Amino acid sequence: RACASFFKRVRLSGRRFPCRRGDHNCSVLRGSGSMCRGCRYDRCAAVGMEYEGPMKVARLSMNQAKDESLPSSSRREDSLLGRIAREHAACVERRRVRELELVKRHNLVRLPHPSEEVYLVKFECAVAAFNVAFIEMWHFFLASFPSIKALPYADQYELFRQCIPQFAMLDSFFRTKLIFGGYTKYVMCSVVTCNDMDTPEVWAGPHDGGPIDNGLLEMIKGYIEDTLTFMVPSFETANITQREAQALLALLLCEAELQGDFADRYLPLLDEIRTEILDDLRQFYTEEMGLSEYSTRLGNLITVCHTCRETNAMFQEFFRMQVI
Repeated sequence: RACASFFKRVRLSGRRFPCRRGDHNCSVLRGSGSMCRGCRYDRCAAVGMEYEGPMKVARLSMNQAKDESLPSSSRREDSLLGRIAREHAACVERRRVRELELVKRHNLVRLPHPSEEVYLVKFECAVAAFNVAFIEMWHFFLASFPSIKALPYADQYELFRQCIPQFAMLDSFFRTKLIFGGYTKYVMCSVVTCNDMDTPEVWAGPHDGGPIDNGLLEMIKGYIEDTLTFMVPSFETANITQREAQALLALLLCEAELQGDFADRYLPLLDEIRTEILDDLRQFYTEEMGLSEYSTRLGNLITVCHTCRETNAMFQEFFRMQVI
């Protein structure tokens, strides 16, 4: 039933997913427990699945038609991407204020950075900063995507729960690149705090009430290395701008792994958000970046989106192993 629902959703959306490994032979991604959607769709078709029901036809809504008559600057300001940019900037500033209070409370050490105020995090502060991020990103989520407010609260929260780990991962890698220029030693874990990848014993916290043993430290370091190996190439290739990073928040929402009836109910809503953000990106590329051909740049952005999703699956497997 789950595969039939998945096949129907893909047929209705008109989308095709590339093979994540590139060899069309990855029914389950190594170590993630998450099936590659490209190969999953191909497998569904191979065993004879068909969907001959009515297909959606994309049409401009009345509001979109009216927007075409507005000046481009007005459309950008009122667009989904413009709203995400405003709300994200406000969210970051709220987090910055609250995090600086945590920095003072936990007496964190400031790094000697030439232009940014950045502090080395400790475990207790990292937990508190995550709680701040969770609350503020919830407000950002509802303000940026007002159509979600009409959903039952439990469904709003389920969509947010699916997205927040990927939002945090995207924010971490983009902010790290922006502040440190690469991923060699420090990784940003909040707006103003970072961790030193060489000293996980400082920020990973106690294990079973005592110091972290060497075996667990080695596992954490191995996970960090695997994550960087997986994530860095797509980020380096894409070299995304701040606006593209903000657009990725919408794309990550649209790529949420929804199941069964929940997916059937909310796929049209997510398709509308995807259509709007892709249209906003087209305007951004053509009008603000002056690109006449942007398919490569957009393709790299979609690759970053998929990489965030798959790395999050890898993190969840790592986390599950540590809990067990």
